[in-house]
Amino acid sequence: MRLLSPNTTRLQTWRTAALLAVGLSFLSGCVVEEHPRREVIVEPAPVAGEEVIVTAPPPLREEVIVERPSPEHVWVHGYWAWRGGRHVWVGGRWELPPHPGYVWVEPRWEARSNGYVFVAGNWRAGAVVAAPVAPGVDVRVNFVAQPPPPVRHEVVVERTRPSRDHVWIEGYWRWRDGHHVWIGGHWERPPHPHMVWIAPRWEHRREGYVFIEGYWH
Repeated sequence: MRLLSPNTTRLQTWRTAALLAVGLSFLSGCVVEEHPRREVIVEPAPVAGEEVIVTAPPPLREEVIVERPSPEHVWVHGYWAWRGGRHVWVGGRWELPPHPGYVWVEPRWEARSNGYVFVAGNWRAGAVVAAPVAPGVDVRVNFVAQPPPPVRHEVVVERTRPSRDHVWIEGYWRWRDGHHVWIGGHWERPPHPHMVWIAPRWEHRREGYVFIEGYWH
């Protein structure tokens, strides 16, 4: 029979007492208080140069889609842009994708806690389904009997150029609400480097004048 020293006996007694205390705390239904969980809404991080607009954009306009320049062209729907302190409508147009299989991601306005932020459209490599011509939209050639007026002379102010990558898109006449309306020129960034802007034009046909949308090539 092995005899234990008094120190060893006291140590075992303390361990037993501690284990009994822990066990009793669980048996007595000890409740651990949990802090309430808070839902945190995280907004996208602000981008350098991002402009927040207080005024919401108007509803999208209904458009008549004109003759398609080629089977490869994709219709880019019109949208509201913010220029000169107000919302300006940028009409829809046919565009040629920068590469085969690329699809157009429509521009959009995102609502933030302090206003609205414009997210520009862009071309992407087949990862997103392109927005086709909406079902029920009237796709037809819109012939106009009245020829367009002479092109207006515009002054291009180089200091207003947003960046070196931006290209000046010259103004043009288009048919809207029964008469020709002048669409002023503006700076625009090509969807892909080294692309060239093919300006819109009016072509004289037997039935009248038809407008061909501009596009990037």
